[in-house]
Amino acid sequence: MIEVQNLTKTFSIGKEKLTAVNNVSFQIEPGEILGLVGESGCGKSTLGKLLVRLERPTEGKIFFEGKEISNSSDRHLCRKIQMIFQDPFASLNPRMTVDALIREPLVVHRLPVGHIVEELLDLVGLPKNAASRFPHEFSGGQKQRIGIARALALKPQFLICDEPISALDVSIQAQIASLLQRLQKELNLTYLFIAHDLAMVRYLSTRIAVMYLGAFVEIAPSDMLFEKPLHPYTELLLASIHLPNPELERKRTRVFISGDPPSPLHPPPGCPFSTRCPKAMPICRIERPKLVQIGEGHEVACHLYDEL
Repeated sequence: MIEVQNLTKTFSIGKEKLTAVNNVSFQIEPGEILGLVGESGCGKSTLGKLLVRLERPTEGKIFFEGKEISNSSDRHLCRKIQMIFQDPFASLNPRMTVDALIREPLVVHRLPVGHIVEELLDLVGLPKNAASRFPHEFSGGQKQRIGIARALALKPQFLICDEPISALDVSIQAQIASLLQRLQKELNLTYLFIAHDLAMVRYLSTRIAVMYLGAFVEIAPSDMLFEKPLHPYTELLLASIHLPNPELERKRTRVFISGDPPSPLHPPPGCPFSTRCPKAMPICRIERPKLVQIGEGHEVACHLYDEL
């Protein structure tokens, strides 16, 4: 459904250039959920905005169902690709009723409304009388359900979920994740699911891509990535996950990633993770590794696997 080829996005910061997305290539199959993880500022949200065309790429190409859409302004295409935003408090206009918020995409695209508002509210688990109320009358979890209903109004095929649960209480996060999982199956949707929470990404995703400083360092099926991570950054991310068993959590040795991520304005030469990597070799500080396949469906960008 989605194919990305050598995608790069650069922003001008004064006289300097910031590369938020650096030569990224990947595919997403119909009905798949690709999880995207990485530290804050690594370029995850920028990549999502490029796919929904809220940002235009500096270089590279994006294809949707075989058609290049990198710089397309096709209104019909907007109906097929929609986005669920991170902050449900900021993404809903406080002066509009829920009915108006969900109707708006249909009005913009001059489509019949009919009973779609009531149907969508029921689909996301909200009562029909929610339509006449305003966003401030709802909790964070309910607001995100409204945002999901609005994203579904145009009956899209591909949804970009930009950290849709990170701004919610922990008790609500699982409910929204279960809702997204149910909707994906019922409506045969395809997702790019962007998140910090690796455990939640594993629960939802078919495959997981790990991003660091604008580039993909590893892509693999979810279970494979957790059982046999190849990149040192992925290993350290997985080691930082809290275990659900308090006794085991107390006994295990905590592992942390040392140092801070380099500035994307002044990235290090060679591998972007070389300044923090416990396994870094001299070549890592000189030559940037390419993403190569190691086994079926498992790709990694690391010089440790150059000879394989």
